[in-house]
Amino acid sequence: MPQTDFKTRLKSLPLTQKFVLLGSILAMLGAFMPWYSDVDRFKTGDSFLGITGPMYLAGFFVLVGGLISLALILSKLMEKDLPKLPLKEAHIHIFTGGLSVLMLILAASVYFHPKFGVNLTDKNMGFGMMLDFMGVGLVILGGILALRTDKEIDFGGSGKIEPLIDIEREKRELDFNRNTTVGQAMDAYSKSPSGWGPVQESINNIKEEGEG
Repeated sequence: MPQTDFKTRLKSLPLTQKFVLLGSILAMLGAFMPWYSDVDRFKTGDSFLGITGPMYLAGFFVLVGGLISLALILSKLMEKDLPKLPLKEAHIHIFTGGLSVLMLILAASVYFHPKFGVNLTDKNMGFGMMLDFMGVGLVILGGILALRTDKEIDFGGSGKIEPLIDIEREKRELDFNRNTTVGQAMDAYSKSPSGWGPVQESINNIKEEGEG
């Protein structure tokens, strides 16, 4: 089987996984961009990236979450076998995205708290934090849609194999008895969906009468 190139595999990627791919890239990029500024009225202070400043751990978790989701998608694009995972891939994307949203909300709540940066004249969310919110939103959306469109077959249920021909049902429907002639059996055979049950019974009846 000929191997397809990377571009072709990328185009054939399901829409849900494209959401995750794009969202994880945006989340990772946002972690390296400004999240908030700590500049007071005297123009002193600094602007912090997602992975720098007093809330660097929040940006670090966002970066790691985006990296995990990106690695899962890239492994499929590179046709690499994944190790056995304890969760479905969609659940992992939802978990990493949810954790990243939690970290972003915590960082934003600390920054916009009135006790943080009391000398700041204006507080604005940085472009990197907005990009992260957008990216992790796409990751979560892709995971949820993947669960909704999941069509995996469940082999865990119990099944029951029905017989191809129900002899007892044939007997009840056609009301055969020991006096049935061959002509009647052939006529019933032509009208019966399965046919074989009435004919076999008539043959058995003829054999028993001959032996008697």
